[in-house]
Amino acid sequence: MSEVAKKITARVGRGPKFSTIWFVPAAAIIIGAWMVYAHWSGQGPLIEITFVSGEGIEAGKTKVKRKNVAVGEVLELRLSDDAEHVVLSVRINKDETRLLREDSQFWVVRPRVGKGGVSGLNTLLSGAYIALSPGSDADLADQFTGLERPPFTPIGTPGLHVTLDSDGNRSLGEGDPVLFHGIEVGKIEYVHSNSEERRTYYNAFIAAPYDRLVTTNTRFWFSNGLSVDLSADGIRLEMASLTTVISGGVSFDVPVGQPQGEHITERAFFTIYPREGAINETQFEHSLSYMVLFDDSIRGLKPGAPVEYRGVKVGSVIRTDIDYPEVENMLMPRARIPVLVEIIPARFGYPDEKSVLAEVDGRIVELVGAGLRAGLATGNLLTGRKYVELQYHRSADGNAGGDMEAFAGYKVIPSIDGQLGQLLDNASRTLDVINKLPLDDVLDSAQSALDEIAATLAEFRKSATELDQILTDPASHELIGTLNKTLIGFQQLAIDFSEGSATHAELQNSLRSLGQTLQELEPVLKNLRRQPNSLIFGGADDEDLEPKGAEE
Repeated sequence: MSEVAKKITARVGRGPKFSTIWFVPAAAIIIGAWMVYAHWSGQGPLIEITFVSGEGIEAGKTKVKRKNVAVGEVLELRLSDDAEHVVLSVRINKDETRLLREDSQFWVVRPRVGKGGVSGLNTLLSGAYIALSPGSDADLADQFTGLERPPFTPIGTPGLHVTLDSDGNRSLGEGDPVLFHGIEVGKIEYVHSNSEERRTYYNAFIAAPYDRLVTTNTRFWFSNGLSVDLSADGIRLEMASLTTVISGGVSFDVPVGQPQGEHITERAFFTIYPREGAINETQFEHSLSYMVLFDDSIRGLKPGAPVEYRGVKVGSVIRTDIDYPEVENMLMPRARIPVLVEIIPARFGYPDEKSVLAEVDGRIVELVGAGLRAGLATGNLLTGRKYVELQYHRSADGNAGGDMEAFAGYKVIPSIDGQLGQLLDNASRTLDVINKLPLDDVLDSAQSALDEIAATLAEFRKSATELDQILTDPASHELIGTLNKTLIGFQQLAIDFSEGSATHAELQNSLRSLGQTLQELEPVLKNLRRQPNSLIFGGADDEDLEPKGAEE
């Protein structure tokens, strides 16, 4: 029994330390890790893009495209910490990492209708996508702020950026064209209004090769689209393209007669003129402000209207409102309307320097004392626009050597009636002179003369009536016939005795015979005057005795 037990006793020993069965899970782990690594290493960078709204964007569906080629995909959308924006987690393809520069731009492409036309219609079926415009910066980035609209000028486009400013009388919008001789050469990219300076600034881009047209003498002005010119040659109407008429824009060029200037290669600042004709006017920096108080209506006088002296523009109107503490009640009969004007010393020939302002101000005070006054004048009869005219008034009460009146902290230039008021005053003075004339006596004399004329006309009318009665009487017809026959006889007699007729020749012969007879009778008549009795006793044949003196 013991021997049998000894034969069946199992021998226990150590087996191998590592079993081949573990190769399977180890291989699975290695393969899985490799797959994870391969997937992770094959992915591109994960970036964040912040937008104001996530409209049209879907996680796992919305693509990021460059030139309509997908370069990434939106993985997740979430709200920002302030809940005012939407943050997108976007995976970019590994091969497109080079596109993620610091100044790269992203925007959502969706259907849009704007000044540039209609865009993004292809997204009506495929859905919105995020467009990528790579920047030119050397550094890479992973956080970006998306644009609300497509950029007007892609980054890297050759050209020139300029900054324009205006006083806000007219405005431009983003996307408005920049024109040169009517050709669109750029766009307004950004608009900023500075409330403290009360000016509006515009960032504009001018594409190459037109950027070489911008020089130090270049002027920019608002494009009206529709221009009407009233001159001595008549009316001229000019109309730009329909796009310019609808959206407006800004044009630039060098004023006629000026050199081109030096080419500008870096961002420069330019002031926008209100119209093309104003680019020839020099812009001055220093000016003096004065107040004018008008008794007349200032209808038609607008800010920006010129202030002229002897027909030359020397300033402009700044304000025409009544928002002054000194204006309490405009319903008072003698209430005056304040108008703030600025006078530019440089337009009088002074240097455009601050140092001459005190001198010019003192000179204006002297001129006011000598009769300088401000009046309203009509500049355009069609539009009714008015301007302020500085002129000397002969009957003005001068204050030579005295101080000018002040209003709202400004010196006051006295005013006179406008052209209509002066015309009414002249008419009133003319009527006064007429009223002083002795018109009653003149009218009485005129009435007497008219009465005499009326009496004379009545007598003439009576005589005409009697003559008419005579002419209508049958006996008058016989008388008229007899008179006609008599006149005919006289006419024939005149013909018979006219020169060249036989009767005229006989009469001439008779007159000559009578003359000869009278000459023959002349001695007889002389003898009868000496000796009247010679016809009875006869006359002596001796010669007439001449008396002689007594003999001594």
